[in-house]
Amino acid sequence: MLRSLLRILAPTLLLAMVSLARGAEPVVELLWPQGAPGAVGQDEADKPTLTIWKPAADKGNGSAIVICPGGGYQHLAVDHEGKQVAEFLNSHGVTAIMLKYRLAPRYRQPAPMQDVQHALRTVRARADEWKIDTKRVGVLGFSAGGHLASTAATHFDNGNPQGDAIAKQSCRPDFAVLCYPVITFSDPYTHGGSRKNLLGDNPPADLVKFYSNELQVTEQTPPTFLFHTNEDSGVVPENSILFYSALRKAKVPAELHIYEKGPHGVGLAPKDPVLSSWGGRLADWLKVRGYLTKPKPVFDSPEKVTDADFALQGEYTGEITTDEGKLKFGVQVIARGNGKFDAVGYAGGLPGDGWDTTTKFPAKGEKSGDSVTFAGDQGAAAVIRNGVMTIKNANGGSLGELKKVTRQSPTLGAKAPEGALVLFDGTNADAFEGGRLTADKLLQEGVTSKQKFQSGTLHLEFRTPYMPEDQGQARGNSGCYIQGRYELQILDSFGLEGKDNECGGIYSISAPSVNMCFPPLAWQTYDIDFTAATFDADGKQTKSGRATIRHNGVVIHNNLELKKSTPGGVSTDGPQPGALHLQNHGNPVRFRNIWWVAKP
Repeated sequence: MLRSLLRILAPTLLLAMVSLARGAEPVVELLWPQGAPGAVGQDEADKPTLTIWKPAADKGNGSAIVICPGGGYQHLAVDHEGKQVAEFLNSHGVTAIMLKYRLAPRYRQPAPMQDVQHALRTVRARADEWKIDTKRVGVLGFSAGGHLASTAATHFDNGNPQGDAIAKQSCRPDFAVLCYPVITFSDPYTHGGSRKNLLGDNPPADLVKFYSNELQVTEQTPPTFLFHTNEDSGVVPENSILFYSALRKAKVPAELHIYEKGPHGVGLAPKDPVLSSWGGRLADWLKVRGYLTKPKPVFDSPEKVTDADFALQGEYTGEITTDEGKLKFGVQVIARGNGKFDAVGYAGGLPGDGWDTTTKFPAKGEKSGDSVTFAGDQGAAAVIRNGVMTIKNANGGSLGELKKVTRQSPTLGAKAPEGALVLFDGTNADAFEGGRLTADKLLQEGVTSKQKFQSGTLHLEFRTPYMPEDQGQARGNSGCYIQGRYELQILDSFGLEGKDNECGGIYSISAPSVNMCFPPLAWQTYDIDFTAATFDADGKQTKSGRATIRHNGVVIHNNLELKKSTPGGVSTDGPQPGALHLQNHGNPVRFRNIWWVAKP
């Protein structure tokens, strides 16, 4: 009996908890203080707004979500698809910003898209003031608002570097939440009213395609959560299914929930004890993706690092005394955040500099005061103090001292030879689709060269970020796709085993012969000698592609046969040339000095 009563009361109790988690009363601001582009008057309908709900000061986690209420692009359901949702998000520490965008019949496309893009830019421009992390800005929409949110997730740019404080911000959401969304404008699954209100009567085919967002998904589309009901006859669930399938094909992380029962337009469904659970599923998804906890530290340049552990991580080398005499010894120290460290010792020296390729000594360490102490196997220990690591035996006696070193690739800064095609030299990013620069003139991840290539040599310099509290594939992840087909992994794999899905690996084909990954925020090099696959007149492959790859000057793949393309590329198999693609996994990997020399 009590369990049944709690089940009935749960949605009501949830809304009561939501009200306790709110911060100050919401604030309403004009989205375009100087007037919206293409405004046809000065009435309220011509002035889109942002309503900002902030969580209680002790609950804020730095995440923010722009909410797009539904209403068929003709009105806005600002209560159950706006205010209630904002308060729900506040209860989870998320800043909520409801967008009142321009509507038909007064406005059609592109006005709503302009509004949501400007809203996302505004949130990032106001991040310090609103206590928001610019890398944790999402978009959420219901019904037609879900179409607008999916438009934001598939039509975006990186901002105008010459623009004002808002215009220079990216309008790409970091994640998207689509609730019983309109997705396609193509028959038979479209919502005719939304399409007519946004595009007008008898829109041209290219405009229908442009706003059929399942056709616009790419690997750059952000991770997405979708919610729908099987009984929804207003916007049929095939809309969510189409978008989810497109995300799957593009290898974009996604989660889809389709409930059997429930009509269209339910919002949080507070009166339905089953359907209301979708909010909990959303909270779980946000939690798993890290948006409901305080952001982990991410540093994309050494000058920005504020973590004292950064100075202690790195490479140490020297000699130790063993029963067999003096032995060259190297140690890689990996920061794991909050004063925790891993270390790997290498008999013979560091990888690529004497290591015997088999003998390793792992250890765990912790900082106390100005030193770090490591405990290894059989009582051995090590202590770092003042840039020197002292190796000790089980009795506490010193076996030797190792000094911290900073290695540099012998090809770092290599100049492009005569006849080379310079793809990036820090001047501009014009050689790449989607190319964008940092303030210090470095190329950002997530770009594809306009030029396409067959056989040749590539020189590429890259730098992984310092992300001490992240692990594995979440730590400095990108990828260099040769010909857009074969992924050479880029990852902060410093101190790891050296697998095919770690730095230097050809994903699913071959691990590097040695893990030559330098510490995060150190510049590294790939030098790739590539021979393209050959095909006969019927398009049948007669020879596989091959590659010899040097990582930081050391050969890690020698004339490796590339029997297949790897997942996630931008080119299909075939005799046609392919582009250089630098993958975007949401981590701030940086690039410089990229050039290509074609083989005759």
